[in-house]
Amino acid sequence: MDQCRYHSLNAFFRRTFGEKVYKISLAGGFTCPVRDGSISTGGCSYCNPLGNVPGHYSPGMTLAEQLKVSTGYVRTRHRAKRFIAYFQDYTATYAEPSRLEGLYREALAFPGVAGLAVCTRPDSISDGVLNLLEELSRETFLWVELGVQSGCDVTLLRMNRGHTVYDSEEAFGKLHSRNIRTSAHVILGFPGESREEALTTAELIRRTGTSGVKLQNLHVLRDTPLEKDYGSGRIKLMEMEAYASLAADFIELIPPEVVVQRVAGEAPPGMLVAPDWAGNKMAVMNRVNAELEERDSWQGKLLGYGLPDVPCSP
Repeated sequence: MDQCRYHSLNAFFRRTFGEKVYKISLAGGFTCPVRDGSISTGGCSYCNPLGNVPGHYSPGMTLAEQLKVSTGYVRTRHRAKRFIAYFQDYTATYAEPSRLEGLYREALAFPGVAGLAVCTRPDSISDGVLNLLEELSRETFLWVELGVQSGCDVTLLRMNRGHTVYDSEEAFGKLHSRNIRTSAHVILGFPGESREEALTTAELIRRTGTSGVKLQNLHVLRDTPLEKDYGSGRIKLMEMEAYASLAADFIELIPPEVVVQRVAGEAPPGMLVAPDWAGNKMAVMNRVNAELEERDSWQGKLLGYGLPDVPCSP
Protein backbone atom coordinates (compact mmCIF):
# COMPACT_ATOMS: atom_id res chain seq x y z
CA MET A 1 0.00 0.00 0.00
CA ASP A 2 1.28 3.46 -0.93
CA GLN A 3 1.30 5.23 2.43
CA CYS A 4 1.20 8.62 0.71
CA ARG A 5 -2.36 8.33 -0.57
CA TYR A 6 -3.34 10.43 2.43
CA HIS A 7 -1.47 12.73 4.79
CA SER A 8 -0.96 10.48 7.79
CA LEU A 9 -0.36 11.48 11.39
CA ASN A 10 2.89 9.51 11.40
CA ALA A 11 4.17 11.48 8.39
CA PHE A 12 3.18 14.76 10.03
CA PHE A 13 4.88 13.93 13.33
CA ARG A 14 8.07 12.79 11.62
CA ARG A 15 8.29 16.03 9.68
CA THR A 16 7.41 18.14 12.73
CA PHE A 17 9.57 16.44 15.36
CA GLY A 18 12.14 14.62 13.22
CA GLU A 19 11.15 11.25 14.64
CA LYS A 20 8.14 9.07 15.42
CA VAL A 21 6.01 10.46 18.23
CA TYR A 22 3.32 8.52 20.11
CA LYS A 23 0.05 9.86 21.50
CA ILE A 24 -0.61 8.84 25.09
CA SER A 25 -4.28 8.87 26.14
CA LEU A 26 -5.02 10.34 29.56
CA ALA A 27 -8.08 10.65 31.80
CA GLY A 28 -8.42 14.05 33.41
CA GLY A 29 -11.67 13.35 35.27
CA PHE A 30 -13.84 15.53 33.05
CA THR A 31 -17.54 15.42 32.25
CA CYS A 32 -19.53 17.16 29.49
CA PRO A 33 -22.54 19.47 29.18
CA VAL A 34 -24.82 16.80 27.72
CA ARG A 35 -24.31 14.69 30.83
CA ASP A 36 -24.10 17.13 33.75
CA GLY A 37 -27.39 18.90 32.99
CA SER A 38 -25.97 22.07 31.44
CA ILE A 39 -27.56 21.04 28.15
CA SER A 40 -29.01 17.63 28.96
CA THR A 41 -28.29 14.52 31.00
CA GLY A 42 -28.67 11.74 28.46
CA GLY A 43 -25.31 12.04 26.74
CA CYS A 44 -24.73 11.61 23.02
CA SER A 45 -26.67 8.70 21.57
CA TYR A 46 -23.53 6.65 20.82
CA CYS A 47 -21.59 7.43 24.01
CA ASN A 48 -20.87 5.05 26.87
CA PRO A 49 -18.87 6.86 29.59
CA LEU A 50 -16.48 3.93 29.90
CA GLY A 51 -15.66 4.23 26.22
CA ASN A 52 -13.76 7.45 26.94
CA VAL A 53 -11.46 5.93 29.56
CA PRO A 54 -7.93 4.96 28.42
CA GLY A 55 -7.19 1.26 28.60
CA HIS A 56 -4.38 1.69 31.12
CA TYR A 57 -6.51 3.70 33.56
CA SER A 58 -7.75 2.42 36.90
CA PRO A 59 -9.98 4.45 39.24
CA GLY A 60 -7.95 6.69 41.50
CA MET A 61 -4.85 6.87 39.32
CA THR A 62 -3.14 10.24 39.35
CA LEU A 63 -2.02 11.90 36.15
CA ALA A 64 1.60 11.15 37.01
CA GLU A 65 0.75 7.47 37.53
CA GLN A 66 -1.06 7.32 34.20
CA LEU A 67 1.88 8.89 32.41
CA LYS A 68 4.37 6.55 34.07
CA VAL A 69 2.40 3.43 33.13
CA SER A 70 1.45 4.45 29.60
CA THR A 71 4.78 5.94 28.52
CA GLY A 72 6.62 3.02 30.11
CA TYR A 73 4.62 0.56 28.07
CA VAL A 74 5.18 2.43 24.80
CA ARG A 75 8.88 2.97 25.57
CA THR A 76 9.32 -0.77 26.07
CA ARG A 77 7.23 -1.91 23.12
CA HIS A 78 8.26 0.68 20.53
CA ARG A 79 11.46 2.16 21.98
CA ALA A 80 9.62 5.44 21.96
CA LYS A 81 11.30 8.60 23.21
CA ARG A 82 8.74 11.36 22.67
CA PHE A 83 5.04 11.59 23.35
CA ILE A 84 1.98 13.76 22.90
CA ALA A 85 -0.15 13.85 26.06
CA TYR A 86 -3.71 13.36 24.81
CA PHE A 87 -6.55 14.37 27.14
CA GLN A 88 -9.42 12.40 25.64
CA ASP A 89 -12.01 11.68 28.32
CA TYR A 90 -15.25 13.54 27.74
CA THR A 91 -14.70 17.29 27.22
CA ALA A 92 -11.16 18.14 28.26
CA THR A 93 -11.68 21.91 28.34
CA TYR A 94 -14.85 21.71 30.43
CA ALA A 95 -13.43 22.97 33.73
CA GLU A 96 -12.03 26.09 35.32
CA PRO A 97 -8.92 27.35 33.49
CA SER A 98 -6.87 27.11 36.68
CA ARG A 99 -7.61 23.39 37.01
CA LEU A 100 -6.95 22.82 33.32
CA GLU A 101 -3.63 24.62 33.50
CA GLY A 102 -2.51 22.45 36.39
CA LEU A 103 -3.32 19.25 34.48
CA TYR A 104 -1.87 20.39 31.17
CA ARG A 105 1.37 21.66 32.69
CA GLU A 106 1.80 18.55 34.81
CA ALA A 107 1.60 16.47 31.66
CA LEU A 108 4.03 18.73 29.79
CA ALA A 109 6.55 18.46 32.61
CA PHE A 110 6.69 14.66 32.38
CA PRO A 111 9.91 13.34 30.77
CA GLY A 112 9.53 12.80 27.04
CA VAL A 113 6.26 14.70 26.59
CA ALA A 114 6.69 16.96 23.56
CA GLY A 115 3.23 18.50 23.40
CA LEU A 116 -0.49 18.28 24.11
CA ALA A 117 -3.64 17.17 22.33
CA VAL A 118 -6.93 18.19 23.92
CA CYS A 119 -10.32 16.73 22.99
CA THR A 120 -13.32 19.02 23.41
CA ARG A 121 -16.71 20.20 22.12
CA PRO A 122 -17.49 23.30 20.04
CA ASP A 123 -19.61 24.74 22.86
CA SER A 124 -17.07 24.24 25.65
CA ILE A 125 -14.34 26.79 24.99
CA SER A 126 -14.75 29.83 27.22
CA ASP A 127 -12.67 33.00 26.90
CA GLY A 128 -10.62 31.92 29.90
CA VAL A 129 -9.89 28.57 28.29
CA LEU A 130 -9.03 30.31 25.01
CA ASN A 131 -6.51 32.48 26.85
CA LEU A 132 -4.90 29.41 28.39
CA LEU A 133 -4.78 27.51 25.10
CA GLU A 134 -3.28 30.51 23.33
CA GLU A 135 -0.57 30.79 25.99
CA LEU A 136 0.25 27.09 25.77
CA SER A 137 0.31 27.11 21.97
CA ARG A 138 3.07 29.73 22.12
CA GLU A 139 5.12 27.54 24.45
CA THR A 140 4.65 24.04 23.07
CA PHE A 141 3.04 21.88 20.42
CA LEU A 142 -0.73 21.97 20.97
CA TRP A 143 -3.54 20.42 18.98
CA VAL A 144 -7.17 21.07 19.98
CA GLU A 145 -9.53 18.38 18.67
CA LEU A 146 -13.13 19.51 18.23
CA GLY A 147 -15.84 16.87 18.18
CA VAL A 148 -17.84 18.27 15.27
CA GLN A 149 -19.09 14.76 14.30
CA SER A 150 -21.18 15.93 11.34
CA GLY A 151 -21.71 18.87 9.01
CA CYS A 152 -25.45 18.16 9.02
CA ASP A 153 -27.61 19.69 11.77
CA VAL A 154 -30.28 17.00 11.42
CA THR A 155 -27.67 14.34 12.18
CA LEU A 156 -26.37 16.30 15.17
CA LEU A 157 -29.91 16.47 16.52
CA ARG A 158 -30.32 12.71 16.11
CA MET A 159 -27.05 12.21 17.98
CA ASN A 160 -28.24 14.45 20.84
CA ARG A 161 -25.00 16.40 20.41
CA GLY A 162 -26.44 19.60 21.84
CA HIS A 163 -24.60 21.85 19.37
CA THR A 164 -25.00 22.93 15.76
CA VAL A 165 -22.77 23.17 12.69
CA TYR A 166 -22.70 26.93 13.29
CA ASP A 167 -21.30 26.31 16.77
CA SER A 168 -18.52 24.24 15.22
CA GLU A 169 -17.63 26.99 12.76
CA GLU A 170 -17.65 29.58 15.53
CA ALA A 171 -15.35 27.49 17.71
CA PHE A 172 -12.87 26.94 14.89
CA GLY A 173 -12.91 30.66 14.18
CA LYS A 174 -12.16 31.57 17.78
CA LEU A 175 -9.30 29.07 18.01
CA HIS A 176 -7.77 30.04 14.68
CA SER A 177 -7.94 33.74 15.58
CA ARG A 178 -5.54 32.86 18.42
CA ASN A 179 -3.28 30.83 16.09
CA ILE A 180 -4.22 27.60 17.87
CA ARG A 181 -3.83 24.42 15.81
CA THR A 182 -7.08 22.44 15.50
CA SER A 183 -8.44 19.17 14.20
CA ALA A 184 -11.94 17.78 13.77
CA HIS A 185 -13.39 14.49 15.01
CA VAL A 186 -15.96 13.15 12.53
CA ILE A 187 -18.32 10.16 12.65
CA LEU A 188 -19.22 8.47 9.37
CA GLY A 189 -22.04 5.98 8.94
CA PHE A 190 -24.61 7.51 11.27
CA PRO A 191 -28.08 6.00 10.63
CA GLY A 192 -30.30 8.20 8.51
CA GLU A 193 -27.46 10.30 7.14
CA SER A 194 -27.13 10.05 3.35
CA ARG A 195 -23.81 9.97 1.50
CA GLU A 196 -24.44 13.54 0.36
CA GLU A 197 -25.15 14.68 3.91
CA ALA A 198 -22.06 12.89 5.21
CA LEU A 199 -19.88 14.62 2.64
CA THR A 200 -21.10 18.04 3.77
CA THR A 201 -18.77 17.41 6.70
CA ALA A 202 -15.84 17.43 4.25
CA GLU A 203 -17.09 20.84 3.12
CA LEU A 204 -17.10 21.94 6.77
CA ILE A 205 -13.47 20.83 7.13
CA ARG A 206 -12.51 22.92 4.10
CA ARG A 207 -14.50 25.99 5.20
CA THR A 208 -13.04 26.11 8.65
CA GLY A 209 -9.41 25.63 7.63
CA THR A 210 -8.74 23.10 10.36
CA SER A 211 -5.41 21.31 10.00
CA GLY A 212 -6.48 17.79 10.94
CA VAL A 213 -9.36 15.33 10.76
CA LYS A 214 -9.99 12.09 12.62
CA LEU A 215 -12.52 9.69 11.08
CA GLN A 216 -14.60 7.39 13.25
CA ASN A 217 -16.65 4.49 11.89
CA LEU A 218 -19.90 4.47 13.85
CA HIS A 219 -20.29 1.47 16.12
CA VAL A 220 -22.85 0.64 18.76
CA LEU A 221 -21.62 0.34 22.33
CA ARG A 222 -23.51 -1.34 25.13
CA ASP A 223 -25.58 0.76 27.53
CA THR A 224 -26.19 3.58 25.06
CA PRO A 225 -29.36 5.00 23.50
CA LEU A 226 -28.03 3.78 20.16
CA GLU A 227 -27.98 0.21 21.48
CA LYS A 228 -31.70 0.44 22.22
CA ASP A 229 -32.40 1.72 18.71
CA TYR A 230 -30.29 -1.05 17.20
CA GLY A 231 -31.85 -3.75 19.34
CA SER A 232 -35.36 -2.66 18.38
CA GLY A 233 -34.48 -2.73 14.68
CA ARG A 234 -35.07 1.00 14.24
CA ILE A 235 -31.65 1.56 12.72
CA LYS A 236 -29.33 -0.24 10.33
CA LEU A 237 -25.54 -0.03 10.31
CA MET A 238 -23.05 0.14 7.46
CA GLU A 239 -21.10 -2.85 6.25
CA MET A 240 -17.33 -2.44 6.19
CA GLU A 241 -17.21 -2.16 2.40
CA ALA A 242 -19.70 0.70 2.44
CA TYR A 243 -17.78 2.47 5.20
CA ALA A 244 -14.48 2.14 3.33
CA SER A 245 -16.10 3.57 0.21
CA LEU A 246 -17.54 6.54 2.12
CA ALA A 247 -14.25 7.18 3.93
CA ALA A 248 -12.44 7.21 0.59
CA ASP A 249 -15.03 9.62 -0.81
CA PHE A 250 -14.40 11.86 2.19
CA ILE A 251 -10.61 11.75 1.86
CA GLU A 252 -10.85 12.69 -1.82
CA LEU A 253 -12.59 15.92 -0.76
CA ILE A 254 -10.02 16.98 1.86
CA PRO A 255 -7.03 19.18 0.90
CA PRO A 256 -3.73 17.29 1.25
CA GLU A 257 -2.30 19.70 3.82
CA VAL A 258 -4.95 18.47 6.30
CA VAL A 259 -3.58 15.65 8.45
CA VAL A 260 -5.78 12.54 8.38
CA GLN A 261 -5.09 11.50 11.95
CA ARG A 262 -7.13 8.32 11.71
CA VAL A 263 -9.35 6.57 9.16
CA ALA A 264 -11.06 4.18 11.59
CA GLY A 265 -11.66 3.73 15.29
CA GLU A 266 -12.18 0.73 17.51
CA ALA A 267 -14.58 -0.10 20.33
CA PRO A 268 -13.12 -0.69 23.81
CA PRO A 269 -12.79 -4.40 24.70
CA GLY A 270 -16.07 -6.00 25.77
CA MET A 271 -18.22 -2.99 24.85
CA LEU A 272 -18.98 -3.57 21.16
CA VAL A 273 -22.55 -4.51 20.25
CA ALA A 274 -22.37 -4.06 16.47
CA PRO A 275 -21.18 -4.21 13.77
CA ASP A 276 -18.76 -7.09 14.31
CA TRP A 277 -16.22 -5.67 11.86
CA ALA A 278 -15.77 -2.60 14.06
CA GLY A 279 -13.84 -4.76 16.51
CA ASN A 280 -10.87 -4.99 14.14
CA LYS A 281 -9.48 -1.51 13.56
CA MET A 282 -6.57 -2.72 11.47
CA ALA A 283 -8.88 -4.58 9.09
CA VAL A 284 -10.97 -1.45 8.59
CA MET A 285 -7.86 0.67 8.00
CA ASN A 286 -6.58 -1.84 5.49
CA ARG A 287 -9.91 -1.84 3.67
CA VAL A 288 -9.94 1.98 3.43
CA ASN A 289 -6.36 1.94 2.14
CA ALA A 290 -7.24 -0.79 -0.37
CA GLU A 291 -10.25 1.22 -1.56
CA LEU A 292 -8.03 4.20 -2.33
CA GLU A 293 -5.51 1.99 -4.09
CA GLU A 294 -8.16 0.22 -6.17
CA ARG A 295 -9.55 3.59 -7.26
CA ASP A 296 -6.02 4.89 -7.87
CA SER A 297 -7.13 7.79 -5.71
CA TRP A 298 -5.70 9.99 -2.96
CA GLN A 299 -6.41 12.83 -0.61
CA GLY A 300 -7.74 15.89 -2.42
CA LYS A 301 -8.04 14.22 -5.81
CA LEU A 302 -11.56 15.56 -6.42
CA LEU A 303 -10.30 19.05 -5.53
CA GLY A 304 -7.74 18.93 -8.32
CA TYR A 305 -4.65 17.90 -6.35
CA GLY A 306 -2.20 15.33 -7.67
CA LEU A 307 -0.68 12.40 -5.80
CA PRO A 308 2.67 14.24 -5.39
CA ASP A 309 0.81 16.91 -3.39
CA VAL A 310 0.18 14.47 -0.55
CA PRO A 311 2.92 14.87 2.10
CA CYS A 312 4.94 11.76 2.99
CA SER A 313 7.28 10.84 5.79
CA PRO A 314 10.85 12.19 5.32
